[in-house]
Parts: sequence; structure tokens; C-alpha cells
Amino acid sequence: MFELRLNRPSSVQFSGAMASTAKDAQDLFSAMRSAYSKTPTRLKIIDVYVIYGLITALIQVVYMAMVGTFPFNAFLSGVLSCIGTSVLGVEDVEKCLY
Repeated sequence: MFELRLNRPSSVQFSGAMASTAKDAQDLFSAMRSAYSKTPTRLKIIDVYVIYGLITALIQVVYMAMVGTFPFNAFLSGVLSCIGTSVLGVEDVEKCLY
């Protein structure tokens, strides 16, 4: 009953598509950079704090994977405290915005 037809050219040129995708990515990053430059300094500081908490949690997980899980309760408390402070940081961002 329903029919799906895809019209594809016989010779697909990826160089033009990749160039277009790269230009779109550059436009996206430049738009994000210009929008982020307008962000208040207080919010930027909170963003750095949240990223620091997440990176610290990631380092702890990688360390646990390499060394082992002997004091598992210490691992859990470290990772969960990092994630918890990041969540509280995100809540502070929401309070600053509204």
C-alpha cells in the first residue's frame, strides 16, 4: 500500500557533503562561542565547577577500573559526592537563570 522511494544519484560526491558538514560544524561552534561570551561570569564559574566535579568522578572511575575495588565504600562515597556536588551546581545555574 505504501511505497518508499529513494532517489539517489548514481555518483555520490562525499567531498562536497563533508565540506558542507565541516562548515555547518564551524558555524555551530562559532554561534555557541558567541552566545557563551554573553553569559554572565557567575554562571561561567558554576559551569567550571560542575565540569570539575564530573571530571573528578570520571578520574575516580578510571582509577577504580585500573587498580581494583578493594575499598568499594570509599569509591562509592567519592564518586557519589562528586556527582552530588555537580547536581547542586546545576541547580544553582537554574536558580541564577530564573
